[in-house]
Amino acid sequence: MAYLAQHLKNVKRKTVVQPKNIESGPIYEIRYKSKTATKSRYLVMALNIYPYTGSERDKLLHCLDMDYLPLRDLKIVMNEVDGVQVMDVKGEEYLEMKIPDGRENIQFYKKGIGTITRQIPKLYKTLKLDSMSKVEICDYNFANAVDQSTIRKFGLDRE
Repeated sequence: MAYLAQHLKNVKRKTVVQPKNIESGPIYEIRYKSKTATKSRYLVMALNIYPYTGSERDKLLHCLDMDYLPLRDLKIVMNEVDGVQVMDVKGEEYLEMKIPDGRENIQFYKKGIGTITRQIPKLYKTLKLDSMSKVEICDYNFANAVDQSTIRKFGLDRE
């Protein structure tokens, strides 16, 4: 597949964060150590952390591996998650996906993520937080990755 290089071109800047501070929505570059992992570097779109409570050893990051996500399919994901929003990271503004909460999250997984992961095998990943050696939150330039109608729909032309 190898879409990693295309996605890395759309990363404007990165900030190092602790694995325990990972949340749903942003795109992260993660260095990962595991006996079963196929690679050590991941660029992922964070979907969910589960379980919500508990130690870092027990928590899992459910995400989409951007290395398997073509730019054309990023538009589909953006429509499923209802666009992007601004978040504050150490005093700077970064863009993140609007991941639904609560019951909407269950429907989002069944309908949106289920559909796209059936079409693109290996896209969906589950990573252990305690196996992450370095985590960087990425300010992703979504406007470079999607078409003009999607840019207008989510207000990305105001950047």
